[in-house]
Amino acid sequence: MFDIGFSELFMVLVIALIVIGPERLPAVARTLGKFIGKAKRSFENVKQEVQSELETEELNKRLAENNILSETKEAVDEVSKELRDIAQKSGEKIPETKDWKS
Repeated sequence: MFDIGFSELFMVLVIALIVIGPERLPAVARTLGKFIGKAKRSFENVKQEVQSELETEELNKRLAENNILSETKEAVDEVSKELRDIAQKSGEKIPETKDWKS
Protein backbone atom coordinates (compact mmCIF):
# COMPACT_ATOMS: atom_id res chain seq x y z
CA MET A 1 0.00 0.00 0.00
CA PHE A 2 2.71 2.50 0.99
CA ASP A 3 5.52 0.65 -0.80
CA ILE A 4 7.77 0.69 2.27
CA GLY A 5 10.62 -1.79 2.36
CA PHE A 6 12.01 -3.54 5.43
CA SER A 7 14.93 -1.15 5.79
CA GLU A 8 12.67 1.94 5.72
CA LEU A 9 10.29 0.35 8.24
CA PHE A 10 13.21 -0.53 10.52
CA MET A 11 14.50 3.06 10.37
CA VAL A 12 11.06 4.44 11.24
CA LEU A 13 10.82 2.08 14.23
CA VAL A 14 14.30 3.05 15.48
CA ILE A 15 13.52 6.76 15.16
CA ALA A 16 10.15 6.23 16.90
CA LEU A 17 11.90 4.36 19.72
CA ILE A 18 14.38 7.21 20.16
CA VAL A 19 11.81 10.03 19.95
CA ILE A 20 8.94 8.45 21.89
CA GLY A 21 10.88 6.24 24.26
CA PRO A 22 10.44 2.60 25.18
CA GLU A 23 7.82 3.30 27.88
CA ARG A 24 5.32 5.08 25.64
CA LEU A 25 6.03 3.20 22.39
CA PRO A 26 3.43 0.39 22.96
CA ALA A 27 0.67 2.90 23.76
CA VAL A 28 1.56 5.04 20.74
CA ALA A 29 1.67 1.95 18.51
CA ARG A 30 -1.76 0.88 19.80
CA THR A 31 -3.20 4.36 19.17
CA LEU A 32 -1.63 4.47 15.72
CA GLY A 33 -3.07 1.03 14.93
CA LYS A 34 -6.55 2.17 15.97
CA PHE A 35 -6.21 5.29 13.84
CA ILE A 36 -5.11 3.27 10.80
CA GLY A 37 -8.02 0.85 11.34
CA LYS A 38 -10.51 3.72 11.48
CA ALA A 39 -9.00 5.27 8.36
CA LYS A 40 -9.26 1.97 6.47
CA ARG A 41 -12.91 1.55 7.51
CA SER A 42 -13.66 5.12 6.46
CA PHE A 43 -12.05 4.61 3.06
CA GLU A 44 -13.97 1.35 2.64
CA ASN A 45 -17.25 3.09 3.51
CA VAL A 46 -16.57 5.83 0.98
CA LYS A 47 -15.72 3.20 -1.62
CA GLN A 48 -18.99 1.36 -0.94
CA GLU A 49 -21.00 4.58 -1.14
CA VAL A 50 -19.43 5.49 -4.48
CA GLN A 51 -20.09 1.98 -5.79
CA SER A 52 -23.70 2.17 -4.60
CA GLU A 53 -24.14 5.56 -6.28
CA LEU A 54 -22.73 4.22 -9.55
CA GLU A 55 -25.11 1.27 -9.42
CA THR A 56 -28.00 3.65 -8.74
CA GLU A 57 -27.02 5.77 -11.75
CA GLU A 58 -26.86 2.65 -13.92
CA LEU A 59 -30.32 1.55 -12.76
CA ASN A 60 -31.73 5.02 -13.43
CA LYS A 61 -30.22 4.94 -16.91
CA ARG A 62 -31.79 1.53 -17.60
CA LEU A 63 -35.15 2.71 -16.30
CA ALA A 64 -34.98 5.75 -18.57
CA GLU A 65 -34.18 3.51 -21.54
CA ASN A 66 -37.13 1.25 -20.66
CA ASN A 67 -39.36 4.30 -20.36
CA ILE A 68 -38.30 5.45 -23.83
CA LEU A 69 -39.03 1.98 -25.18
CA SER A 70 -42.48 1.90 -23.60
CA GLU A 71 -43.25 5.40 -24.90
CA THR A 72 -42.16 4.33 -28.39
CA LYS A 73 -44.33 1.22 -28.17
CA GLU A 74 -47.29 3.35 -27.06
CA ALA A 75 -46.74 5.70 -30.00
CA VAL A 76 -46.56 2.77 -32.44
CA ASP A 77 -49.72 1.28 -30.94
CA GLU A 78 -51.50 4.62 -31.23
CA VAL A 79 -50.47 5.08 -34.86
CA SER A 80 -51.46 1.51 -35.73
CA LYS A 81 -54.87 2.05 -34.08
CA GLU A 82 -55.38 5.18 -36.14
CA LEU A 83 -54.36 3.29 -39.28
CA ARG A 84 -56.80 0.49 -38.47
CA ASP A 85 -59.56 3.04 -37.92
CA ILE A 86 -58.80 4.68 -41.26
CA ALA A 87 -58.57 1.30 -42.99
CA GLN A 88 -61.81 0.18 -41.40
CA LYS A 89 -63.54 3.26 -42.76
CA SER A 90 -62.12 2.53 -46.20
CA GLY A 91 -62.85 -1.21 -45.98
CA GLU A 92 -59.24 -2.51 -46.02
CA LYS A 93 -57.67 -4.76 -43.36
CA ILE A 94 -54.35 -3.79 -41.70
CA PRO A 95 -52.48 -6.43 -39.65
CA GLU A 96 -51.87 -5.97 -35.91
CA THR A 97 -48.54 -4.39 -34.88
CA LYS A 98 -47.46 -7.54 -33.08
CA ASP A 99 -47.53 -9.29 -36.48
CA TRP A 100 -45.08 -6.76 -37.91
CA LYS A 101 -41.41 -7.69 -38.22
CA SER A 102 -38.74 -5.10 -37.46
